[in-house]
Amino acid sequence: MQNVLLPGVAAVLAFVFWLRRKPLKPMLSNADTSGIAQLNRAQLERVLEPSDADGAVQDPLAGWASPRTEQERMLLQQRLRHAMEDGPDQRLRAVREAALWGHQAVLPLLRRALHDSDSRVVEAAAQAIGPFRGATRRQGNQSARPPRNVARMR
Repeated sequence: MQNVLLPGVAAVLAFVFWLRRKPLKPMLSNADTSGIAQLNRAQLERVLEPSDADGAVQDPLAGWASPRTEQERMLLQQRLRHAMEDGPDQRLRAVREAALWGHQAVLPLLRRALHDSDSRVVEAAAQAIGPFRGATRRQGNQSARPPRNVARMR
């Protein structure tokens, strides 16, 4: 008799606990989701469209001109090197200015900017190096004299 009594009691207890369980509430059965959707749209608009205060800021490189003399070129290179040692905003401006110049003399600076800690500087450097990729330099005529015994080498 004990073999039948123990499973019977367990079944009755399981049935009682099953009846007393909390009813399952369906998710979002009566919640108004239009307010949430409106909030999400407003946040996306703020992120995707810059505010009017940001639009009022002028680009500092708008009137930039390429150096004309050797002295201006050297001063520009020196200024860019010093700007790369400053904060992230100055480094970003230096990389953008180097991209505007587009001279091969800024390639070491742009390569160094590719390893910068600021992601904006790295992206700007990658875009600035883009025009230099894949282009090979033309070899000029041999300006040095060949060795004296070139006839014996052939």
